[in-house]
Amino acid sequence: MSGALTTRGGVLFVGSHARTARLRTHDLDGHRLGGGFAFRDQERERSSIEGVAVDTDRRLWVADGEGQCLRTFSLFGRELASVPAGREDRAGQLGRPSGVDVWGVDDEFLVGVTSSGRRRHAAQLLSPATGRMNSLRPLGDPEGFFLDARGIVLQEDEAWVLEAQTPRLQVFKEGAFHYALPLPEIQGARPIAFALAPGGRPVVAWGGDRGAVLLLGPDGRVNGCLAAAGEEVGGVAHPTGILCVPGVDDRHTRVVLLDHDGSRVQVFNLEGSCYGAFVGGSLGGGEVGSG
Repeated sequence: MSGALTTRGGVLFVGSHARTARLRTHDLDGHRLGGGFAFRDQERERSSIEGVAVDTDRRLWVADGEGQCLRTFSLFGRELASVPAGREDRAGQLGRPSGVDVWGVDDEFLVGVTSSGRRRHAAQLLSPATGRMNSLRPLGDPEGFFLDARGIVLQEDEAWVLEAQTPRLQVFKEGAFHYALPLPEIQGARPIAFALAPGGRPVVAWGGDRGAVLLLGPDGRVNGCLAAAGEEVGGVAHPTGILCVPGVDDRHTRVVLLDHDGSRVQVFNLEGSCYGAFVGGSLGGGEVGSG
């Protein structure tokens, strides 16, 4: 199994799969909301949610890795559009989608998509208004390759791309390479997903025997460990997705982690307190902080 998650307007969208992809909704306290849906690629007879994002019009954008397709759904599960993977590694064609994010509105609306594996065109920005797709150049090199791009975050005029094999984050500004941020190398662990906390601080989830969730500074140095490897609530095991919900300060900023191969959601703050976990019910079982 795998999965991903996103949020907008106080609604948490959690995606997971076991051949059939499923997307369910909760509030940020873990209470189940109505709605949700399932889908499966008819040709391949399987789908997976490797990344998910929701735009201001409440359309859901899903990176379907197993179905090798970028899909768009309404909140009620009606498929609105799809972009299938291509056979070649070239601009305008997707590989196996591994992450998706959205930013902006109307003519400035952009969709960022990553594809896994060793690919030159592994990170692309799609403008639905024009139909154009801009391929981001790895390290600014037109002949370079991304080494297993595993997610993308769009923020104003920047695009952040997680490169798992290296490991590092590549930052692009207005579509051009800006800088690279090396990630700490943890023996027996691999970066799986990331989010951005206020101040341009990455929060990165590592999977593996020595997995962890680390808060980094803008320079890439470790500012704190939010979770160490462990099966219990407050630990991290087999993470698949992470997001950050900004608050007035680090204590009130929430970090939502999807782990246990997409079956468990945990909520932390940036100071490392765990508010609890849920699978299908409400939040509970952790150290409950005030506010």
